[in-house]
This record gives sequence, C-alpha cells and structure tokens, in this order.
Amino acid sequence: MKTQARKDTKKKSATVRYPELLKKHGITPMAIILSGVLAALFGYICYLNLSLTPSFYCTDMYSDILYAVKAWEAKSLFPEGWVFGNQLYVIATPVLASLVYGIVGKPALAMAIATILMTLGIFLSYLWMLKPVFPGLADRLVGLICFIALTAYCGDAIYKVKGWQLFFTLCSYYACYLITAFLCFGCFLRRREKPTVPMMILFGLSVVLSFGAGMQSLRQTAVMLVPMLAVEGIQQIMSLIRSKKVEWQPLVVTGSLSAANLLGLAAVKLLDVPRNEIFSSAELLEKAEIPEAVNKSLTTLMSLLADKEHYGYLFLMAVAILILAIVQAKYRKESAPAGWGTLISLFALSVLGILAIDMYTKMSIRNIYYFMLLPLVGLLPVYAYRNWRLGKVLALLLLTMLVVGAFKNAILPATETAKKADTNASYAISDMLLEKGYTTIYSGWNQCEDIAIASEGRITAGFWNSSKDVFRPVMYLCDPSIYGVDPSECVYYLRKDNKDIALKKAADKGVTMTLVAEYPQWGIWLYEASENLMTPDSD
Repeated sequence: MKTQARKDTKKKSATVRYPELLKKHGITPMAIILSGVLAALFGYICYLNLSLTPSFYCTDMYSDILYAVKAWEAKSLFPEGWVFGNQLYVIATPVLASLVYGIVGKPALAMAIATILMTLGIFLSYLWMLKPVFPGLADRLVGLICFIALTAYCGDAIYKVKGWQLFFTLCSYYACYLITAFLCFGCFLRRREKPTVPMMILFGLSVVLSFGAGMQSLRQTAVMLVPMLAVEGIQQIMSLIRSKKVEWQPLVVTGSLSAANLLGLAAVKLLDVPRNEIFSSAELLEKAEIPEAVNKSLTTLMSLLADKEHYGYLFLMAVAILILAIVQAKYRKESAPAGWGTLISLFALSVLGILAIDMYTKMSIRNIYYFMLLPLVGLLPVYAYRNWRLGKVLALLLLTMLVVGAFKNAILPATETAKKADTNASYAISDMLLEKGYTTIYSGWNQCEDIAIASEGRITAGFWNSSKDVFRPVMYLCDPSIYGVDPSECVYYLRKDNKDIALKKAADKGVTMTLVAEYPQWGIWLYEASENLMTPDSD
C-alpha cells in the first residue's frame, strides 16, 4: 500500500511540476498557439524564397545575386571593378549569400538560403531585445507576429520593396539594419544590468555589427545611433539632477556602440571603392519650401503602412489600443513595464529622425527609409496585451486581422504564383540562348533579369536605364566588364516600347541588327548586333 501511495504521490507531483516548468520558461498555451502562427509565417517565407521563381526578381535583386558570386570568386567584400550604389555591402544579405554560394554553387539558391538565415536573425534578435521589457514569451510573440504580418499586409509578399522584400524575402534589403538595431537596442535596455557571459558575447557581436553598418551606410546612424544618443543624454541629465552622479556603465555601453558605428563611417572613407550614389543634397530647404515638404513627408511616411489609404486604420487602431491601455493603467495606478518608455522612445526617434531629414533638407528620402515604423507599430499592442485584460482581447483582434489580411492579400497570391513557377518567357528564352551559345543579354532596367536567373548564372545580364537611353549602360550595381563583350556572344532584349527606338539608333550608328528570336505572345524580340552597342563609352 505504501509503495502504491508513493507512486501516486510521484505521479501527482510530476503532473504539477511539469506545467510549472513550462510556465517558468514562458511556454503557456497562448505562447504555443502564437508559436504555431509564427511557424506558419516562417514556412511561407521559406517557401517563397526557395521557389526561386524568376519573375519574382527585379534588377536590383539580380544585381545583389551577381555581387554574391563576384564576392565569393574574389574572396573579398569589395570585388575589383564592382560599382556599388548608395550602400556598400559589409553585413548585408548579399555578403552572407556569397558564403552560401561557396557551398551550394547556385546563385539564386544561395540568396534564398541567406535570406532565410537573415529572417531567423530578425526573429531571434527581436525576441531577445524585448525580453527585459516583456519577459513573457507570448507577449513578445504578439509583437513579432504583428510586425511580420503588418509588413506583408500593408505591402506585398513579393514585387514591392516596401513589403516582405524589406526584411524576409528574395534579398531582404534591410534585414541587416534591423538585426543590428534590435541587438544594439537590446544591449541598450540591459546597459545597467550586471554583465554575464552571454550578454558580453552579444554585446561584442553588436559592436561588430554596428561598425559594419557604419561602413555600409548612413542609414544605421540615423535610425539607431542618433536615437540611442538622444535617450542616453536625456537619462544621464535626469540622473545628474536626481543623484548628482554620472552612470558610467550605461555610458560605456552606449559609447562603445556609438563609437563603433562612427568608426565604420570613418573607415569607409579610407577605402577606394567605386560607387555611384544617387543621393541628392543634404542642404536645408528654403523656408517657403518647408510646408510642401512636410505634406510630402507625411504622405511618404503613411505610404509605408499601406498601398490603399483606408488601410491606415490599422495604424490608428494600434495607437488607440495603446492609449486605452495606458489610460487604464493610470486609472488603476499601475506602472508601465520597466524599459517600456525607453524602448518606444528609441523606435519613435528612429522614425522621427528620418521624418526631420525629409521635412527640412533636400536629401531624397524614399518610403523604405522609414522601415523602423513597421516594428514600432507592431510594438504598440504588446503593452495592452501585457497590462490589460480587455487590451489582450483587442491586441489579439488586431493580430488576427493582420495575419488573415496578410495571408489573403499577399502571401496566398504569392504562393499561387510560386506553385505555378514561371509560365512566361524566362526558361524558354534562357534555354534557347544557352543552346545557341550566348553568354550575355542586355535590356532595359527590370526586364531581362529573370532570364539570367533562370539560367542559374550561365547567362549574365546588363542593363540600360530607359527607352530614352537605349544602349547606354547603367554603371550602377554592376561589374563594368559585363559591357563590351564579343558581339557574337550577346543579344538585345527589346519590347514594344523601345524596339523601334533601338533599331533606329543602331542604324544611325551603322550597326546591323539581326533578329535571333521573337516571342510576340510575350511582346519580346531578341536581336544580335554586328558590333557591341553597350560598351561603356557608347551613347
């Protein structure tokens, strides 16, 4: 009897302890459900990346893939002859893709795998950043899923740079900036804690990434460094007022991350790397120009949230939920989670910094430069979910709307396209060109890159900018050696909008163009020329 009693006691204690152990690590039923949603989103991200559908790609993406190959072959971040654009590649997805290319040997697949790895980096760095403010796993998952779904719902899963391409698909243009900011903000939120070995490792990684981001572009300085310095400065002043002493440990953390970024900015000045930047002047606007600039800036800012204006209600809904939760907390005299004000201040200043540049300077600001707006909006419902019973319901309602909207408006249509693969000209033309021994194809911007991708790198593409500039090579995000190859190895991809212009321009130069193949069902004509019309000095 005693033995049986002991067994029953053990069983009972095991059933009690096991759920408590799960709860201790934040693994609640809601966390499990949200993890399933996150897994589904990640699965679709992987599927879209690994589908390798050529028509998903644009010329910028193709250029990044081409860079990855060149970087691996040269074993250098700065392959000789490669002309960069507004940013160098130091920690960006194409750098990781070059390493993966060395293993898999297929350019587009390498970029797909690298993009997936960057997505994982975003997930992990985001969850780690939020942990000091929201220890509960479910709370942090609410914010992460809101951010992911918002990006797809208000943008697109493919085609549009302001959608999933920003962070999660195809070439994840800004994933590296996001990972760096999340890690550095996470260090900033922990800067008063006693250092541990894992924290020191992540702090070292953050310093390295901050340096690399500084070398790569001024973007990180604007969206990460300036907000950290502003918040640190305010908090140090408040500390001096309250206790008459400087807090040295936070200063060391913030100072190290900031110094690394500034050293990166300085280091790039020492490099002799070809670049073709398309920034306009950073001079201040005239007073009369400011009202129009303010209107344009606010329109640009909101355009990142939605293609259609009525989608703006999502932003307003998130803000309303936050305000209601704060009012409720004040009414019940509850304090906000430690670090919440700091976290929101960092993200809000990231957006406001870009907004100020857009409003008061002549620098050209595109909507994607406001990319920190997306994780900021995703954060707003988390406070309500964590601090208020009704807020939990409202936050989950918003989350459901975003996830359903993302699947309906972006993810499922993209998946259908990926399932069908390419039924257009990509593979047909690629196979034909390879069979006839061509190595190079030239076209207008965003036209023939899908053929080059379908060939798995065996055909290289070069571009002119527009119908007015037919045969004038774009010296941007490319190796200029792509232009001027043997005329018998290259073809010219012409469409209805530039065919007559191109043939006339060639005739004026005394160059004979011969039709190689035509695909009227797709509005495409391929010509060979007696001389190469895309040499860098051609007009």
